[in-house]
Amino acid sequence: MLICPHCAQPLVRGTHTLKCASGHSFDIASSGYCNLLTGSRPGEKTGDSKEMVLARRTFLDSGAYQPLRDAVCSRAQELAPQDCARVLDAGCGEGYYTRAVAQTLADSGRRLTMIGADISKSATQYAAKRDKLTDYITASTYHMPIADHSADLILSLFAPAPAQELARMLAEGGAVLQVVPGAEHLWELKQAVYDTPYRNREDKHTLEGFALTDRRKLTYLKKICGTEQIRALFSMTPYAHRTPRAGLERLNALEEITVTLSFVLLTFEKKKNSGE
Repeated sequence: MLICPHCAQPLVRGTHTLKCASGHSFDIASSGYCNLLTGSRPGEKTGDSKEMVLARRTFLDSGAYQPLRDAVCSRAQELAPQDCARVLDAGCGEGYYTRAVAQTLADSGRRLTMIGADISKSATQYAAKRDKLTDYITASTYHMPIADHSADLILSLFAPAPAQELARMLAEGGAVLQVVPGAEHLWELKQAVYDTPYRNREDKHTLEGFALTDRRKLTYLKKICGTEQIRALFSMTPYAHRTPRAGLERLNALEEITVTLSFVLLTFEKKKNSGE
């Protein structure tokens, strides 16, 4: 599935490198991930920082999102081919869902090729350390070093979903499983932080050239205890980057809160004769 980000020729895995026939070579880090991101300057930070990745990992390890993880694994089981499955997690973060899906599909007896890709080097580094079933790469979701029509299932969980790039990578008969926040997601936390909170728009999530073939919603309440866990949860959202100081002060004063966790699982398939 992997291709060279420079010349688009297939990458062949060696002991410590990925190489193409043109001679381009990419080192596989000791942790197991490979940086295939092009266009950034040496030392330039892209994606989530190490601190953000650690905060999210700590929160997810608490089990608060386990019902969603289980729902994603169940749906992936339904969508992936039964014999040989090629799966891409586009925007995998620290690999919480990637790792669980890979284990679920492997345990079912499938021959599995699983790739997790994220623009954050820190995220893919941590993901690779905890998951030996998946090949992790650092790459942009908008320009992925993935061969045309090579993925039977693409996961897009709280990540950018460029429709044209997804269509290019998706195999005939394949599917995209997208997870987006439900309207009520974190409503109580928004009420505590914002003067005028708003609900998420569920209807805005579409993919041009794709047909929505399945929609499932998961909603439940969860008590979050401790200022550290509350801040970690908030830092996982887009709101963390645009909240005024007064709101952050109210957030830091919270010691526990019961929040609504709401998610929508959307399955997309390419429309017939949609073009790419």
